[in-house]
Amino acid sequence: MNKKNIIILITIVAMMNFASDLYAQTLPEAVLVQLRSEHNRIQALTKDGRYKEVAIVKKDALGVANAMISDFQNHFSFCPVYYYMDTNLDLVKQKKFDGILMNADGTPAKNLIINETSKKYFIVYYGYAIEQSKAHKIVTDPEKYQTNSGTPRGKGLIINNGNFYQVAYLYKFDYENFSFKVFRNRKYYYISRHYDMEYFPFAKEFNNNLVERKNKVHISHVNPIFDDLFDRE
Repeated sequence: MNKKNIIILITIVAMMNFASDLYAQTLPEAVLVQLRSEHNRIQALTKDGRYKEVAIVKKDALGVANAMISDFQNHFSFCPVYYYMDTNLDLVKQKKFDGILMNADGTPAKNLIINETSKKYFIVYYGYAIEQSKAHKIVTDPEKYQTNSGTPRGKGLIINNGNFYQVAYLYKFDYENFSFKVFRNRKYYYISRHYDMEYFPFAKEFNNNLVERKNKVHISHVNPIFDDLFDRE
């Protein structure tokens, strides 16, 4: 086992941890996947004249995006998936989807099944989860999320409702439960050698959880902190 694989073995595992049982209340009719452009990082490096690093960041950003798209394209089938760049986040929050949401091949998505009145969709991105409750002010900018909130540890797939409230997360955790299956196909994960930029595949776990909850009979027992989360404006 080479040094890189040892580092991966020690640092990564895909595990599931859910903020609440809200999947049981509302299941998505569509999922919007946010892709990172690294726009701010590129701007800063360009301003400093560090053009070689700009090229590296652009390559890594593309690698991360391609891995995430491939993961969802091949491992998620519960409902339609659309993609958008994080530079269009404000428009997505305003539910202006036309010309913004994309297919897996980067072409503009047509005949969307969601519109400005839709509520039953999830927005997902890869990053850090936050601790969030009814009493907290809504946090709609992933760059402002707290990264030291205690749990979960590390980055993962963050799942939000249409109002951009976090409802669940899938994240990297303890290496004791590590499975080499995660790394059998490099098209589904990406790790930058130079920057804190990565993607690890969680689409299958996300899909399976939704399918399981769809086919399950639920008893309504939700933490009051998360009551009517999907209906909050």
